[in-house]
Amino acid sequence: MAICVLTGDIVGSTDLSAAELFEIAQTLKDANSNLHLVAGSPHFDIHRGDGWQAAFTDRRKALRIALLFRAVLLAPNDKYETRIAIAVGDESLENKDISRANSPTFILSGRTLDSMSDDHLMAHASGGSHHGATVLADYISRSWTTAQARAIAPFLHPAESWTQKDVARNLGISRQAVGQALDAAGYPAIKAALTAIEEQAQ
Repeated sequence: MAICVLTGDIVGSTDLSAAELFEIAQTLKDANSNLHLVAGSPHFDIHRGDGWQAAFTDRRKALRIALLFRAVLLAPNDKYETRIAIAVGDESLENKDISRANSPTFILSGRTLDSMSDDHLMAHASGGSHHGATVLADYISRSWTTAQARAIAPFLHPAESWTQKDVARNLGISRQAVGQALDAAGYPAIKAALTAIEEQAQ
């Protein structure tokens, strides 16, 4: 079975309160649990208070989900940021307790996070074009504001279909404001890139 493992840690965790770390953990858990329709049963674990891992079975969506996690964290608070390392492999997630997982894909994802340079907050263990796309996505998304993150997050979710009108109604803003936020966040280019990556991986 093809799987993807995301390993992350919270940036600046020592400067955050226990309540803020709890909110971050709950936000990531909620985002992961909502992926079951497209990515298989959710597998998520928080460890050491500021580290986390998520695993799912649709590795085509790896970069999309990494960006989704960044957006949902940033949406409530501009202090909330995470590093993310992506690794893909062939193994089973069935009946797996990822808090104790030590299989190759989990190890590779963790080692990629450990070796990540200070210049990047996202990396792909496969290298090459996968890592190149991830670095560019990291660069674009690091400039998102909270307003842009709130606007873009619904469109990054692989299991949901939103319109700008839907998001505007949900956020209590105008459709034009949503469109402006998406443009400023680079969503048209991100959407095109994610579509190309996911179609090529089929």
